[in-house]
Amino acid sequence: MSWEESKNLLGVDNGKYRSILGYAGESLAIGRALVCGYNLFFKAWRDAKYDAVLDSNGTLFRVEIKQTSGDSLSVTSGGRAGEQISRVAASREQILSTTECDFVIGVQSMNGHCWIIPVELIEIIERSSLNSTLLKEFYEKWGVFTGNGSGFSSEDIKAGFRNKSDDDLDAICTKLSIKDLGNYSIPASSRTTLELTKRNWQIYKIWQSILLV
Repeated sequence: MSWEESKNLLGVDNGKYRSILGYAGESLAIGRALVCGYNLFFKAWRDAKYDAVLDSNGTLFRVEIKQTSGDSLSVTSGGRAGEQISRVAASREQILSTTECDFVIGVQSMNGHCWIIPVELIEIIERSSLNSTLLKEFYEKWGVFTGNGSGFSSEDIKAGFRNKSDDDLDAICTKLSIKDLGNYSIPASSRTTLELTKRNWQIYKIWQSILLV
């Protein structure tokens, strides 16, 4: 079900309404996390590095919340929407990194659907926005914070896999039956693929395996 028919019934101007949608996305994410049983502690300062901390049985994840009302999701920091922002100032936007947060919760503000995205995969993909093809792996994957029954603990999930040695990655791939066929690409759209290094491909496939459990 879409909420498009009830969108902006009061006719708020576009600049202000984009800001409103941001706050709406945050509220939707809080509600969805609570439905799952997670505690979500929200930031006290607007310009904090991340939006919230999600508590999964005592393991605390730094979370950035991003909303969209379209088919793609921005995964950058440093940008602001609204009429108060100068259009001539140099952009400070940059792709999110694990120095800032652990996960992105993406929210479709017109229906409440969510994507749960490890930020180390955003670093690997190196795109400022994720389209529907790249997002589909992360659709409603709320169980990932618990390990999702994969054999990985919440602490393992928080730590991620980019700091693992090559030997560790090989061992994990063997454990998860991830076969190296020499093709290190992933679908990027209906027509294109994204070429990765072997190491980044392994990390992507490990996350994919955890998300699909």
